[in-house]
Amino acid sequence: MNVFGPALLGTLVAIIGLSSAAAAEENIAGLASPAINAVEVRIGAVIASNSGKEFDARLASLHRQFDVLFPYSSYRLVKEDKQKVPWGGKAGFDIPGGRYVLVVPREFKNDRVSMKVMVIEGARPIIDTVLSLRDHATFLIGGPRQPDGVLILSIGADTLH
Repeated sequence: MNVFGPALLGTLVAIIGLSSAAAAEENIAGLASPAINAVEVRIGAVIASNSGKEFDARLASLHRQFDVLFPYSSYRLVKEDKQKVPWGGKAGFDIPGGRYVLVVPREFKNDRVSMKVMVIEGARPIIDTVLSLRDHATFLIGGPRQPDGVLILSIGADTLH
């Protein structure tokens, strides 16, 4: 069963393709910069829909990204979590729909945080990729339909000295 709509699946594939290419270009070796002790990983779960014009104020810094990437008129942050994780450590986050996100920070190089990201549904990963984000940046992934809209994940990373 395909839990992603055609438009969101296309967006997801395009975003993951771009991030995977960036990660490959960074030649990820799995080693962190010695000056950076850990990473604060941020995960947000947003429900997007075309019911109304609500834009959750907690998402204000991502407003432009949402407008450019997704065709919805309403965005509501339903869950938010952050964890401090050492390089090579694991951060796990429960998200709506009974899914789980696993993030493993791998490296900090050229002002970018590389991390392995898996979204797990049941016992199988539905997303398994490596992201390379600018330090303090946030990445958006369009996901499956929910009873009240579509789930969009925000994944962010901030290095800690």
